[in-house]
Amino acid sequence: LNFATFQALIPALLGEWSITNTEAGWISGAYFAGYVVAVPLLVGLTDRVDARAVLLASLVLAALASAAFAIFATGFWSALVLRTLQGVGLAGTYMTGLKALTDRIEGPRQSRNIAFYTASFGVGAALSFVAAGEASAAAGWRLPFIVAAAGCAVAFLMIWFGVPRHAPVRGIE
Repeated sequence: LNFATFQALIPALLGEWSITNTEAGWISGAYFAGYVVAVPLLVGLTDRVDARAVLLASLVLAALASAAFAIFATGFWSALVLRTLQGVGLAGTYMTGLKALTDRIEGPRQSRNIAFYTASFGVGAALSFVAAGEASAAAGWRLPFIVAAAGCAVAFLMIWFGVPRHAPVRGIE
């Protein structure tokens, strides 16, 4: 739900924060910069610790960053920092979630589950736009970030209770 929350709200935030289109672009890009910088570190960490643990910690970060955005973002700099942290949260959820899946499922079921998992990212990204639009129409631009934080909390609970602990499976060295 974090994926496109800011992008869906740019028209409202341009006026409210008096930011330029360039600044809105920087905030949008900060999400992906956080992702790009953090993904090698967090995915590499899954060779040493269970991907589930990295996934859970990243969901906590993503939830806190989203809630903080709703509460504390007031303009360019605060939004830039918090959006970057949301991107780091994505870095620790998407690929580490895939690693957690492949560590736990073997044989012919593995490729089918990987296909469903990766396809769900596109569906989730689309739902991010929809959820942000509907929530902001109901109660302003802050609510979509609260909804995204709640989504992270629900995902945390699903992983905590639905994915068993597992020793890390090291990649090919």
